Amino acid sequence: MRIPYVFIVLLGFLPFSFAVAGMSSVNYQIDWDNFNAGGLDASSSTNYSMLDTIGDNASGTSTSASYQLSAGYRGIEDQSSLSFIVITQANGTQVTYSAFSSGGETVTVSSAAGFSVGDYLVAVENKGFSQDIAMGKITDISGNVITVDYWSGDHPQMSAVPAGGNDYVYKLSGVSAEMGTVTQGTENTTVTMASVLSTGSTGYTVYAHVNHALQTVGAQTIANVADSLVSVGSEEYGVATTGTSALMTGSDFPLTTSQQAIQNRASATPNVADRMGVIYKLSVSAATQAGTYTQDVTYTLTVNY
Repeated sequence: MRIPYVFIVLLGFLPFSFAVAGMSSVNYQIDWDNFNAGGLDASSSTNYSMLDTIGDNASGTSTSASYQLSAGYRGIEDQSSLSFIVITQANGTQVTYSAFSSGGETVTVSSAAGFSVGDYLVAVENKGFSQDIAMGKITDISGNVITVDYWSGDHPQMSAVPAGGNDYVYKLSGVSAEMGTVTQGTENTTVTMASVLSTGSTGYTVYAHVNHALQTVGAQTIANVADSLVSVGSEEYGVATTGTSALMTGSDFPLTTSQQAIQNRASATPNVADRMGVIYKLSVSAATQAGTYTQDVTYTLTVNY
């Protein structure tokens, strides 16, 4: 029996940005200003340069649990930056694949017509609650062979020739994680990728929280997973994470209204983006009321202090 449970998760993200205060006009800008006794902007030798200030007032570093202030004319000449991408599995782009190479960064699909160089994709082996995924950015398409920059996720354990009959490739391009019509007795999943580039020496943390339980307009809810495993036949909803920088891996857990750290790195990643996969998992039972269930998920990226 098919019961029209429609699953939609609306995603948002709050990127962390660096900003400095200063005076500016159409043609000029002063990042920091102060009255001082002297100094020089051009002290240098073969291997070093120095920007010095004499007589700076009230300068120094002040910190608290969550913030840091560097006061004074020079401030911190910090060129640190963060880049953040959150995109989801586009179900309408689903194609099967027949070969996968972890080391060669390739996947052979039944049709590459819907994919372009620069797109992100996810390969899903044995789609379901125990699925393995590999995420990458397309760098080349030759016939039906797609090459990515590198794989992130579960790629080391994925089969070279999938044999499950439910192995697919999807473009990662959406802002809503949708499962469509959900039926009893099925393992319903969809994937979101969070990708971070950080030049900050202390790294970064990604947090996730929701506005409320997965629910209908009438506030009929789906139960959150409580035993670390979303099981078919039960009414349960939860997520799992994968990737070298992912936290809380190895079990299914609920998203809550409180922020949870789900991705972290303690050092810079200036050249290779950290990609984490979030796999949404949903199972319904005969007691689950039919309806359209939605939830807003917010991903927040912050620099580590």
